[in-house]
Amino acid sequence: MPKPAQRSLELGQNGGVIPLFLGLAMMQANDKTIYQPLPKLEVKGKHLVDPSGKVVPMKGVNLGNWLMIELWMWGFWDEETGGVKDQHDLLQTLRERFGPIETERLMDVYRASWFTDRDFEVIRSFGMNVVRLPIDYRLLEGSEPKSLRPDAWEWIDRAVDMAEAKGLYTILDLHGAPGGQSPYEHTGQSDQNKLWAEPANHERTAWLWGEMSKRFRDRSAVVAYDVINEPYGGKRDEIRTVFEKCLAAIRKVDPDKLVYAPGDTSGFDFYGDPKANGWKNVGFTMHYYPGLFGNGQPTPLTHAKHLRYLETVAEQVEKLNVPFLVGEMNVVFKAAGGGSMMRRTFDLHEKFGWATTMWSTKVVSREGGLSDAMWGLVTTKNPGRTANFRKDSKEAIEAFFKGFATEELVVYEELRQAMTAKNPVLPALPEIPAPRRVAPADDPIAPWLLNDVGGALQGGQRTLPNGDIELYGGGDDIWAHRDQFRFLVQPVAGDFALAGTVVSLEDVDAYSKAGLMARVSREPDAAALLVSTFPNGEVQVALRRKTGEAMEGVASLQREGFPVSLRLTRREDEFAVAAREASGAWKELWSGRLDWPVETFVGAVALSHDNSQLVRAVYRGLMLRK
Repeated sequence: MPKPAQRSLELGQNGGVIPLFLGLAMMQANDKTIYQPLPKLEVKGKHLVDPSGKVVPMKGVNLGNWLMIELWMWGFWDEETGGVKDQHDLLQTLRERFGPIETERLMDVYRASWFTDRDFEVIRSFGMNVVRLPIDYRLLEGSEPKSLRPDAWEWIDRAVDMAEAKGLYTILDLHGAPGGQSPYEHTGQSDQNKLWAEPANHERTAWLWGEMSKRFRDRSAVVAYDVINEPYGGKRDEIRTVFEKCLAAIRKVDPDKLVYAPGDTSGFDFYGDPKANGWKNVGFTMHYYPGLFGNGQPTPLTHAKHLRYLETVAEQVEKLNVPFLVGEMNVVFKAAGGGSMMRRTFDLHEKFGWATTMWSTKVVSREGGLSDAMWGLVTTKNPGRTANFRKDSKEAIEAFFKGFATEELVVYEELRQAMTAKNPVLPALPEIPAPRRVAPADDPIAPWLLNDVGGALQGGQRTLPNGDIELYGGGDDIWAHRDQFRFLVQPVAGDFALAGTVVSLEDVDAYSKAGLMARVSREPDAAALLVSTFPNGEVQVALRRKTGEAMEGVASLQREGFPVSLRLTRREDEFAVAAREASGAWKELWSGRLDWPVETFVGAVALSHDNSQLVRAVYRGLMLRK
């Protein structure tokens, strides 16, 4: 192993002070007495196998908030940090106050303190054998693009060494790519999303993977490369383009290591069959958070539906016969099943032959101790400490960082017991309502026309005694490049005003939809503007400007519950979308010019997001003025 950069810092573990380069040198000098290298695993179909050919299930956790900081994991609110909102703001603030050298030293103090040997001991105590290491590209890339920092490998080497010493394999995860792969904080800088549109960032990302492959191609403890974390700011063709460039850079120096291609929020089918593409040892990775981030309510029923949905994913993976990684997941809420639901989910993944790394190892408790919503294997016993990075002294900030090494921790014992029990007794899952395959009625509702777009399961509709319209629809989605849904529609020449209230929408899937739409034709890839609600009451506006392009979300309204009143209008080439807020006031969500034909098709939609069954949506006051 090459010698790490020789900078000293206080490790803080057990109160000891050790120069970093000396500590690592001691580890290297005594490798044989501390640990033996982990056996090299190889890909065999969808599994990883050891040298004897035995399947090794991968079950583990993310080393979150270590080499990529997410301030929420410190239990912070923005005002308590001096307005620092992400890692970029944090580093910029420290550099402005203390200079680049001291900032690097302070960050090394943090990294040496956030995870220590005791944290890896905890991971092993949960019966886990793998960690996913989220990496910030800024730790590797130097002052010039496609150049390495002098200390580029210091912390990644240390993480892999510490994990291997405890018998844990490592999956390297590029959590923040050059330019940012989405506008979110966990890329290291919010509000960017510049990876996709700038080819120079494609090349930088691929180059980084070439360098990481050179470093770890012969390291048996590094079991896989997770190329780009959550590429949710990119279109499918962009994601595939960048992945292919990274894969080519990896394969120039590392022909065999398992590489995971990241799916988008809807799946990974856009890659096709890796073997048919000529890709060796390539699998797929997805993140699943049922009950969170708009994916339904945090209840046992939501998780029961998710586990049933995973069976369809398993069929897809089985046909391809490639490895699959659930890179992030967590039940979080005890009310949603807590530790027992986590064990049930891990077990199902293992049954399918999938690897799993939950999010995350440690999250600071704001109030102190365990709570009804647990993100980590451990949390802090005492209320979370705070630091104002714009006002606190350098010494106070250093003490804040250093304190993570020694502060008292509380283990999420319910989860540990569930994960390590040989024969766990798990509560029964709630009964999932039988899927509706046939609509109870298919009555005409003049002057509306009926259309199941894109091969959607045949739906239906009827007028209820109070005048409400009951609409039943199937279909996989109204998104990306091709739509599939039930459409209650009228053709319109010129201006129109369409309004209506969604009284209710069944919770068949977190992404079931009901709402109002205008599109240039009834073809599945037609240019379209949609304002819809999900079963939780949240409103989203989605737009496909031109036929054949991808539909994207352009606006949203965070709200809960029903009824949901929506409005969609056209005046010449100007379109506008609005929804009623909880106060009853209309709020315009999006407006803009669309170069569309005079004639459009407008109406109400019902989408189950599962074309094997129908969803029920109820509309009141559906009115079209031409």
